[in-house]
Amino acid sequence: MMVTFISQCEKNALKKTRRVLDAFADRIGDNTWQTVITEEGLKTVKKMLKQTASKSTSVSCHWIRSRSRTEFLWVVGNKLKFNEQGVVPVNITSKSLNIEEHFSFNTIIISLLSYLAGLFHDIGKATVLFQGKLDPGFSGIFFEPYRHEWVSLRIFQAFVNGRDDKGWLEELANVDNSAEDKMMAKLALLRDGIDTNPEKPFETLPPVAKLVAWLIVSHHKLPQYPKNKDNPPTFESMEKWISDNFEACWNSPQCLNDDWQESVIKKNWSFPYGTPLKSAHWQTQASIVAKKILRCDRMFEQDWFNQHFTAHIARLSLMLSDHYYSSKKETSPEWQDRNYHAYANTDKDEYGNKYKKQKLDEHNIVVGINACDIAMALPKLRSELPPLKYNRSFITKVPRAYQENFGWQDKAYDLALAIKDDTKKYGFFGVCMASTGKGKTRANARIMYGLSDEETCRFSVALGLRTLTLQTGDALKRDLNLEHDELSVLIGSQAVKDLHQQSQFPEDTEQQKMGSESAESLLKDEITLIEGLPDYNGICAKWLKHDPKILKLVQAPVLVSTIDYLMPASEGIRGGRQIAPMLRLLTSDLVLDEPDDFGLEDLPALCRLVNWAGMLGSRVLLSTATISPSLASTLFLAYQTGRKHYTQVNGEHGQTAQICCAWFDEFKRPQSELIADAASFKDMHNGFVNKRIINLKNKTNPLRKAKLISIAPNLDHTPAKWMAMIIRQSIEILHQQHALIVAEKKVTIGLVRMANIDPLVQVSKYLLAQDAPEDTVIHYCVYHSQFPLLHRSKIEKQLDGALLRHDEKDWLEKSGVKDIVEKYPEKNHVFVVLATAVAEVGRDHDYDWAVVEPSSMRSIIQLAGRIQRHRQQVSQYENIHILSKNFKGLKGKSPCFEKPGFESDRLSYASRDLEELVNVNEFDEINAIARIQTPTSCSLTEEKTPRFKSFNELEHFAQTLRLVGSVNELNHASQWWNNEATWCGELQRLQPFRQSCVDDDFNLKFTRTGKVIWQKKVPKTSSPQFENTTDIAMQPEQLVIGLGNRVWGEFILKDEFSHLVKVLSDNNEDRVMKKFTHLSLRRLDENSAEQWQYHPMLGVYKVLKKDEYK
Repeated sequence: MMVTFISQCEKNALKKTRRVLDAFADRIGDNTWQTVITEEGLKTVKKMLKQTASKSTSVSCHWIRSRSRTEFLWVVGNKLKFNEQGVVPVNITSKSLNIEEHFSFNTIIISLLSYLAGLFHDIGKATVLFQGKLDPGFSGIFFEPYRHEWVSLRIFQAFVNGRDDKGWLEELANVDNSAEDKMMAKLALLRDGIDTNPEKPFETLPPVAKLVAWLIVSHHKLPQYPKNKDNPPTFESMEKWISDNFEACWNSPQCLNDDWQESVIKKNWSFPYGTPLKSAHWQTQASIVAKKILRCDRMFEQDWFNQHFTAHIARLSLMLSDHYYSSKKETSPEWQDRNYHAYANTDKDEYGNKYKKQKLDEHNIVVGINACDIAMALPKLRSELPPLKYNRSFITKVPRAYQENFGWQDKAYDLALAIKDDTKKYGFFGVCMASTGKGKTRANARIMYGLSDEETCRFSVALGLRTLTLQTGDALKRDLNLEHDELSVLIGSQAVKDLHQQSQFPEDTEQQKMGSESAESLLKDEITLIEGLPDYNGICAKWLKHDPKILKLVQAPVLVSTIDYLMPASEGIRGGRQIAPMLRLLTSDLVLDEPDDFGLEDLPALCRLVNWAGMLGSRVLLSTATISPSLASTLFLAYQTGRKHYTQVNGEHGQTAQICCAWFDEFKRPQSELIADAASFKDMHNGFVNKRIINLKNKTNPLRKAKLISIAPNLDHTPAKWMAMIIRQSIEILHQQHALIVAEKKVTIGLVRMANIDPLVQVSKYLLAQDAPEDTVIHYCVYHSQFPLLHRSKIEKQLDGALLRHDEKDWLEKSGVKDIVEKYPEKNHVFVVLATAVAEVGRDHDYDWAVVEPSSMRSIIQLAGRIQRHRQQVSQYENIHILSKNFKGLKGKSPCFEKPGFESDRLSYASRDLEELVNVNEFDEINAIARIQTPTSCSLTEEKTPRFKSFNELEHFAQTLRLVGSVNELNHASQWWNNEATWCGELQRLQPFRQSCVDDDFNLKFTRTGKVIWQKKVPKTSSPQFENTTDIAMQPEQLVIGLGNRVWGEFILKDEFSHLVKVLSDNNEDRVMKKFTHLSLRRLDENSAEQWQYHPMLGVYKVLKKDEYK
């Protein structure tokens, strides 16, 4: 390609860019270059220009397409030197414009509230106990009965002293040295643990004081009822949680300990140096901010406590300011009253010696000032962060050869463009329901690009699985030609990143001891970026750069991550974990990938995230072909109620209810509508779904057809052995029906999906032990989540290669299947993947057939999407065999369709056998219809506690119950927006996201003699330490492999490890081993004799205790 470069650089930038461009192109003018160059070469030029770019840099590039046509490609540096076509302006005119801010209406309110809260936020650190633990020689208990923010709250409550807002603000505007004595007199009645029945904090506070008090008490963590205390608050009394239930233990659970001495509690309410109210500098700043608030009439027009956007942006500003200033080494002597001697925190010098750092009056003042500045700067943050650049890949139509399968993406993009202006005013809630394999990932990106003005597009893609994160990042980079500084892929493990890139080619924290919890990292886990990002130097830079992980989450135009990185926006309780994900939602839109894949227990948290995205002004797109009507409607309601809080203070008055909604699928008829209520959304959604169902049914020759395989107890065999024998019969039948010819031999690749790891391993042993049929080789590969990282990565790399089947010729050359087949004389080769649910969600794999142990209709539909995913070849035979009973059902256990599944003790099926729970023709074709259409009625047994007679109906009912509840079921998702609960973390405690048991970390290690042993991480050590363990059996059980069976992808640890060390060029073998053989397993009960087993082919598992019929 021939290109022209135009430089409009100034000063030193002119020399730097000339040096780069002269190396690649011919200079044909003072500031013009031209050359013939490859696309990769052009990328290199652009990258090198960026590396030396400054404010004075401005270089454009034009592609000479023909004699009469050029195409403007890009600008590096100052874009204002060129217009949208790359033309240099010859004249400049200016006009005064009202710059639209993202939340201009309430910026002053937010800034003043956060400023005032900052002045009071740590005032409770003035106690004897807190000042004592700041002493360099202190070695006692590093926590107090009542945390400092609770004491701060009581001090503020005492200052307000029952007056109305204007009354206490007038007092603060005229504050003097007498204020301390007045406050102390009132505080004498509010000292928890000393005074009898002190007044509830929020019982009498007026509106402005109420919000300031909440900001003070929540600046480290949201109030939450102690986990192990009896008589927790009930859902029935949610409206009274804050007035009647909220007390000291919600902030300081340790105050409930019976062993606190009376003298210690008195020290918790004694102030040896007085409080910062005595500081002249503090009084000056408090007077200034109080006067500003009194002059702000809008401040008193409504109750800002229940205005979520105002309250939570103010809290965000306060928390970010506190973390920023607490992390600074420098102090601000100009804000220190020399007569006030209390300190706020400590630090360590270069020799590790502890010293007192910031004065308490200084700390409160500077945090308040910075909180105010942050609140004023936040409206400009989105426009300062880098957006997606103009990119032809987003707007170019799908080529004619691919229109049949992917042409719908053009229609989706066109609709997004058409509703772009509406989404600015009303927000956006979209549902992309295109079927598996139709290119939803690319389409979603194009939709978000179309909804945004040019060079303002920023969005996040949130996924459920870490492996999908890497796949999605690769797909977006490849399909849309995104550059390394436009896409950020976040994963939780550097080891996962390294392996992926290879394959392509109240415990006392240190901060508590230092008296500064605000200095903790704002993100819990280490964050690994696939690519680096350029420096951010905008107006908010100084507050964000103190913790680089914030910018990793916030900065990139496109963020691809697991949903876990964004969940703390609504789920984070303590330590400022909310800050970074809230900033991400505030500055970008959100794509939720496969939201219906989350279990029932996680749905409330998912709804809270969508609610928070609406409250922070994000557009939201759901991407799933199998979303149920109840989930779609509830997520809409969550978004709408959140968006109302945003538009109340940012949009046009009266435009608080309508939401711009849109639906997309592969049938090229997307639609949009402005919707004001849940009933209207439900009607529109059901209308779209009904049309989609008609289109799905009209598709000739279904790709995926299923057959129920009857299985009943056989007392001659254990349940696992009998199930293996039935599965083996299906394998033989499916192979013969779907075989293709490779090297003149019959070959198929199939999947056996089971619900749980331990039964999977037991069934796998029996399958391996059975001799293969005559003239047949069966190649088995066991795949689940409990393999060491290096081994699992190799399995996934092998499967990715073997199951990428878009082009048959390419597949034969690269898959490795042909090479394996040619090694054996047998005419039949069956490749069987024995896997759990890790194989059914998100993997871009194409199998010939599958045998399924059922757990839910959703999982069956998801798994069906892996059959003929790429080739789309219709077969006359069924290509999915579904066992009529799962392993638990075969044993006689009830409930059996659970963990995974939707059945429970409260909601159960009338039978354990699918033959009695599904209609005769229900599995004739497997598609999403059963999931996306609500059953018209429920078929129930006539019992005192009715049971479901339909496999599909229970799933819909269980999900609806979890989302919106019933008269008898109050623990449901919509409690978050039906009641006022965002002020505390109680719903997050009662409805946690991904609740799990405690895990232990393991890794493999070579002994000096070359033997492999397991090691376990020692818990609660400051630096990671591992010790030898017997939790995992050292000697693997002997595996019997029958004649004709082979291990597909044999794993020899020593060889794989040696190769890895060589590739990484890392001579520290112990470090490499720990990092790349890591495995997390559920912690074993210390009082049991349980032990994990490990086999190189089977992974880590437990031997089934009860492989018997009930």
